[in-house]
Amino acid sequence: MKKWHFSSVKKLSWMKGGFFNKLEYGYIRVSTNLQDHTRQEKALLEYGILAENIYSDIGSGKDFNRPQYQKLINKVIKAGDTLVITSLDRLGRDMKLILENYNLIVDTRGVTLISLEQPELNSTNPILKTVMLSIYTMLADIERKTMLERQRQAYNSMKKTDTGKLISNKTGEVVGRKKASHNFKKEDIELLKNWIDKTTELTTNQVLKALDVSRPTLYKLKKEYLAGELKWK
Repeated sequence: MKKWHFSSVKKLSWMKGGFFNKLEYGYIRVSTNLQDHTRQEKALLEYGILAENIYSDIGSGKDFNRPQYQKLINKVIKAGDTLVITSLDRLGRDMKLILENYNLIVDTRGVTLISLEQPELNSTNPILKTVMLSIYTMLADIERKTMLERQRQAYNSMKKTDTGKLISNKTGEVVGRKKASHNFKKEDIELLKNWIDKTTELTTNQVLKALDVSRPTLYKLKKEYLAGELKWK
């Protein structure tokens, strides 16, 4: 008699007189493009999710308007499949949204939901699911509000320059993008200075062409130069 071998990623199950494929998918969400999704991706890969079955979004967890999530839930994943996430807060950032997503995935779509960091909330554990899910989302909401309050307090405690720019409490430097260093040749620098000092016969349009910069950039350079903020490479 032929024996069937089952892998951790694709499992064969008997249903209505035939076999169908049960697949495992992973979902990643980070709030901004400044956040690194590597940790989440590594955890999903180590669990056994195929790279091509991992979907990721960059965006807030305040709503469902996430393209890859919508594609995964509404077009790709099917009843009997498994969705793996690192944490339930990948589904949303408050109790209502997490519960709504959880019920959509588990009850409406018929998908098994696995949370790597909260295994007690996996949909395979229905006894504790409802109580623990409510407690978790409540704590997550409290944590988010606490973080926002700390950010507000830190912002209010920051000193400011004479021009109103914020100074970091940690580094003592002005917060924000640093002035760019412009890679001009020596003769370009002299041309720019002469144009600013009005000691050149060249017109503004000629200076623009010579320096190969836009008009807004040229006047920004002038403003930085007059303020003593312009730096040269």
